[in-house]
Amino acid sequence: MKSCPHCGASLHEEASFCPYCTQAVNERKEVSPPRHMPRRALYSALLVFSAAAVFLLLSFLFRSRPRVYDNDSADIIYSSQGVDYQLCIAWADTPFTHVRQRSTGGVMNESYRYPVLLYISLADRETFAADAFLEQVDRITAEVSGADEGLDISCTQPVRNTDYVPDSAAIVYMDYIATTADRHFAELTISVQMKNGDVLRLHQTQIIDVYMTYDYTVDDAPMDTVQDLQALLKQIEATTRVDDEINIHLPPVTYTEEFVWEGRPVSFIGSSDGTGHRTTFAAPVRVTNQSGWLFFFDNISFTGPGSGTGLSASARVHLTDCRVAGWDTGVLAHTNAWVNIDNSIIEDNTVGFHFNAETGSPSDTQFQDNIFRDNTAAVLLEQVPNQVSLKFPGSRFEGNGRDIDNRCGQPLELEGALFK
Repeated sequence: MKSCPHCGASLHEEASFCPYCTQAVNERKEVSPPRHMPRRALYSALLVFSAAAVFLLLSFLFRSRPRVYDNDSADIIYSSQGVDYQLCIAWADTPFTHVRQRSTGGVMNESYRYPVLLYISLADRETFAADAFLEQVDRITAEVSGADEGLDISCTQPVRNTDYVPDSAAIVYMDYIATTADRHFAELTISVQMKNGDVLRLHQTQIIDVYMTYDYTVDDAPMDTVQDLQALLKQIEATTRVDDEINIHLPPVTYTEEFVWEGRPVSFIGSSDGTGHRTTFAAPVRVTNQSGWLFFFDNISFTGPGSGTGLSASARVHLTDCRVAGWDTGVLAHTNAWVNIDNSIIEDNTVGFHFNAETGSPSDTQFQDNIFRDNTAAVLLEQVPNQVSLKFPGSRFEGNGRDIDNRCGQPLELEGALFK
């Protein structure tokens, strides 16, 4: 039972009106007709929805499209397949430290070539990773831009030569001729195109100083004794720039006192007289330099008394058309040296050529057209500061107790060498 909300009469539970006061007892709900959305509001909603969809699509495409990595540096960190790689343009002896500017020099109107090295390693781990990374690379290219007037400079396309520089990912060779005596600039860009479409760009500024060449003969200064030579070298240091090329043309005399020079690199060019006697050092010669420039000894004899060291070098040294004989050690490369010998005779020494250097940058890997004769050990490789392959094309080994004592396991290529 329920009560009528109007008169209070008792009613049946399912009654929908009161028979006493004839009023409806169930609450009616008003039904509203559906609302009509204006056409302009509908269009606006569609536009908002479409714009949101386009934004989401563009965001996805932006995140997934190939990217260009270029921080105007010689160093880039790139993540691929969950691995962080470091790409950098660097020196061979510091392959994990990038070099943004590289300085070199040359004589005006002469052509030069030098290498630029690209290394790839695991980021922050100093572990070479070129092999794994290059599998993900489509191609590597290089170009030079921004060269100023007076500098004709170009570059080769990158190649990989692990024989020359074992751990490098690529080598670019720079070729240039400077036609004005000035400091010149150019920009090298190495681009790495990944297979996924990403592009990595590294940059290195090339700075090229053009220097002068000076030739000194006996007409310019006395050169009969070691003291004369050292006085001339000190004069040269005081009157020329450190980058100038110095050629000292020595008379056909024999220097009987030890010659020690710890200054700037120079070229010593020997000579011969009518009797066949040529410039000779009969006492030890020691040269030291940290700059990386080359000492040259050309057409000179180093003749010893059967003991001592003929030429001791803590520098980059190149011997051409020389004779080294009669020493415990004919030529010693030590500390930070790199020594090359071409077209020379190394004979009658206990050790002809001893390579025992902790550091040093290769100037050449070939020991070409030499004669190693009648030495107890012709070549002793105790410590070579780079794992490049040493080559001996056209060189002859004859009458030695041991031709090559390769104690450090240096890579060798002996094709073209003759052993008797």
